[in-house]
Amino acid sequence: MKKLARRVLLFVAALLGLVWLNNTSLFSPGDDRPLVIAHRGLAPEMHPEHEDYSACVSRIHDSEHSYIENTIPSIEAAFDLGADYVEFDVRATADGQFAVFHDDVLDCKTDATGPLIDYSMAELKALDVGYGYYTENNEYPLRGKGIGLMPSLEEVLDRFRRKGFVIDLKSNDRNEAVRLGDFLVARGPEEVKRLLIFGGSDAVDAIRKKHPSIRAVSRATAGRCLRDYMIVGWTGYVPDTCRNTAIGMYANYAWALWGWPHRFVDRMRSVDTMVILTHPYQTESIHDLPETSEYALMVPFGYGGAIQTNRIDKIQDWLAEPR
Repeated sequence: MKKLARRVLLFVAALLGLVWLNNTSLFSPGDDRPLVIAHRGLAPEMHPEHEDYSACVSRIHDSEHSYIENTIPSIEAAFDLGADYVEFDVRATADGQFAVFHDDVLDCKTDATGPLIDYSMAELKALDVGYGYYTENNEYPLRGKGIGLMPSLEEVLDRFRRKGFVIDLKSNDRNEAVRLGDFLVARGPEEVKRLLIFGGSDAVDAIRKKHPSIRAVSRATAGRCLRDYMIVGWTGYVPDTCRNTAIGMYANYAWALWGWPHRFVDRMRSVDTMVILTHPYQTESIHDLPETSEYALMVPFGYGGAIQTNRIDKIQDWLAEPR
């Protein structure tokens, strides 16, 4: 019995050693730096209630600049500051186009009222998209500075032809999602390669079903990928649910992933999946306070996946701080 017990222990120890060797990043140099996703371009930080996709809120923190989210100047500024990708929001218009705008209604941020979908793209382009933003001091620093700045999706893609984008489809409507997929695929395979589509479960499922070449992700698909990978990832195998998509992980729990950080990123990269390290999970929302360097300091040295930031103007300095 003692010999059998020793053999079992040796077998278990050998198996654990093999699993460790297959998943350790100690012998991998990693990458020079992470990919940086600028959330809505360069813009003032919003107060936390803005994160409700249907909320009618336009209160901002004080800002050192006058760039407005989801506009071509803010996107261009973000790329100039070193962004690898820019995330922006899209909504369908009355005339079948896609406008780059966050809210479902125009009341809070513009000088118009009512649902965005009731307006044509030409009508939307006449609005002041900086009209409604206000600070805690009840000042309106962006009013008059956003006239004519709401772009269409086509304008953004045409203006920045070699740049990467994360497109947040705010509607969960399957028909709108398929129409977006049709539009993107018609622009050619090179267009599809530079994009990641984020949306609701129904919308993303519809896009992936009709256009499997499009890299798309919802919270549900990311959850399925994470679940399946935690079951089989110790072997190095990447399950089908993790292919041609994206997966996000809280910065303070990412250590639990098999192969984290470098082996994990390499495995996902090999199947055209983007890894996004998100703000640390905590009981109070990360959006309750302005973004600080704490998040950047949690990025592992040599991490080659992506991070998303509301402070593209600060993130490079934060990443350079000693860790």
